[in-house]
Amino acid sequence: MLLTHRFHNRPDVPLSRAEFADGAWVITAQEKLRLPEPAGMRCVQGRDGVLWLRGGDTWTRVDV
Repeated sequence: MLLTHRFHNRPDVPLSRAEFADGAWVITAQEKLRLPEPAGMRCVQGRDGVLWLRGGDTWTRVDV
């Protein structure tokens, strides 16, 4: 699973990767993704193991 929190109007997006182990979600990695421009509302789309984040007119791909 890929987790984030509200990051609208900021170019830095905190991402936490988690895996389900022994009946609980465990954070396995944390990173900060830098978008070319601040993220706006409705700026995230995901499908088939890929998350797309939009900052301005640019889409950034994050593999889940």
